[in-house]
Amino acid sequence: MKAVPKLVFDHEEMVEAAKKRLRYKAALHPILFELLPTRFTVPQLQILYESVFSTTIDKRNFSKRVLATGLLIKLAEKDKAGSKRGAYYYKLNMQNYNEKFQAFMNFIPNPDALLL
Repeated sequence: MKAVPKLVFDHEEMVEAAKKRLRYKAALHPILFELLPTRFTVPQLQILYESVFSTTIDKRNFSKRVLATGLLIKLAEKDKAGSKRGAYYYKLNMQNYNEKFQAFMNFIPNPDALLL
């Protein structure tokens, strides 16, 4: 997440508490998917997870692991804004959303350390 500017009173503590709570909830439930548009790219999903968990995740491993979960459905359209080749759009497979979410979270490096 981006650095928060200097805040007054105890607002910095409140922001830190909110970040910790978001990380905790995101590690246990697939809430971050609700922050994405209905169709999104794997790089967009990776940026979201890296931002929330303040970590860097290997691009190839992230893509491979997230696609192996069965949580995403590949669409025919591509987002060509980032490169000539473009990245395929995906949407969330609602049928597998709750069942397989824990398999998706297995690639977050040491999630227990992020929950403190």
